[in-house]
Amino acid sequence: MAENNGKVYLVGAGPGDPELITQKGLRCIQRAEVIVYDYLASNTLLNEAPVHAELIYAGKRSGKHHMSQEDIQMLLIEKAKEGKQVVRLKGGDPFIFGRGGEEALALVKAGIAFEIVPGISSAYSVPAYGGIPVTHRGISAEVHFITGHEEGDGGKIDYKRLAGYSGTLVFLMSIRRIGSICRALIEGGKDKETPAAVIQEGTTGLQKKVTGTLETIDVICEEKGICPPGILVIGNVVSLEKELDWKKEGVLTGKKVILTGTKEMARRQRESLAGTGAEVREISLIYTQASRKDLLKNILTELTRAKWILFTSRNGVRLFFECMKKEAIDYRCLLDKKFGVVGPGTGEALKANGIYPDFMPEEYTVGHLAKGLCGMVGPSDEIFVFRASGGSKSLNECFDEAGVHYCDLAAYQTQIDWRRQDMLVREMKSADALVFASGSAVHAFGEMKVDVPDFTRVICIGPETAKQAEAAGIKVSAVASEYTADGVTHCLCQQIDEE
Repeated sequence: MAENNGKVYLVGAGPGDPELITQKGLRCIQRAEVIVYDYLASNTLLNEAPVHAELIYAGKRSGKHHMSQEDIQMLLIEKAKEGKQVVRLKGGDPFIFGRGGEEALALVKAGIAFEIVPGISSAYSVPAYGGIPVTHRGISAEVHFITGHEEGDGGKIDYKRLAGYSGTLVFLMSIRRIGSICRALIEGGKDKETPAAVIQEGTTGLQKKVTGTLETIDVICEEKGICPPGILVIGNVVSLEKELDWKKEGVLTGKKVILTGTKEMARRQRESLAGTGAEVREISLIYTQASRKDLLKNILTELTRAKWILFTSRNGVRLFFECMKKEAIDYRCLLDKKFGVVGPGTGEALKANGIYPDFMPEEYTVGHLAKGLCGMVGPSDEIFVFRASGGSKSLNECFDEAGVHYCDLAAYQTQIDWRRQDMLVREMKSADALVFASGSAVHAFGEMKVDVPDFTRVICIGPETAKQAEAAGIKVSAVASEYTADGVTHCLCQQIDEE
């Protein structure tokens, strides 16, 4: 094995709910230099990738392959030979109808080091999210997982043999062949009244479930518009689903919501949306990058001049204290300083570092932050504004008009994450809502030149963001009355209630 070769991690991404990733799988994603991902791998998981990791879409969706299996294997080998740490991110578990074995054998043949990181398989997790235990004492003592494709790994599927089993049958990747599968089992001798269920996009906010019998389930699926991806469950355990159906619907169940903010902001918004039932897709179009180290050091050494230090985002707070630690600047130099924040989220980030804000405006905008400070500072007081370059000019205009002494510090830049353009295009085709939490995200969206479908509602976190969206030609559906992640959630729920 060549010493300069990298390593490939075949990682199971789980069935769809991003919280069902294993800790080891998540750690692999967070350390990857290259990620080759499938259609079923959640965009929320890709949001955990390092900023400079290469993201490569392999496709592998039912009936639509973006890359052939052979091309994927060659790509993994090529990237590993470049010395990269490569993650092959696959829906479910790599070794349960995931063709992970084929990829592993190709790596063995090429002399590439690899690890298998198992994932939670849809074979049992999707039925569980539908209230169906694949085994149950007194009902089913065995379960069989079968590929929904005609040709299994061991050759042609023996439906007569399967029909003779008394346990649970779970067919993966089976939506397009439900009719032929059920007919083959009935012809093989299985009772046509055997309970059956089909679950589409299980474990996600888009989950749909239908039930019937072996004889009727195909027609029911057609009537209800069931389409891939999904699984077919056959057996008496299906009769338990009404009693065990624990996954309750929320206001936003069945709605796909795209979050475009930084990774940190998108994560907070997803947490806020957790109880609504929404299918959240985190596609961070922007990321923050610190200014040059020497510039930041110079900024921090000038702190003695400041009477007030203002933060307009959590990112600014995080970067400020990270830099102080790196430069070994004693926190006691802040004892005589006062701190202002634009809103509660930024305030919470400041409190996490042991400092409580002295001022926060009633309306959480940079303009109101500046107006509030104008009446609080003395004629000789100097304000340090620690924020991104290209921040809102309303702050500068307000301070200039009031004759306030201030230093507008370009401590970090907001960059466009062009890696997310392709996945944004794919997801926007069926997005129910698009959320903007900053003007920077609006700018990135505009630069990527992605169309907003007529049926997609555009929600902005505040009026300044909405103003920039409208200036970019984006029709805004609603603006949150409270300029926070929870405010956005409330706004989204109101919009859906009004439909």
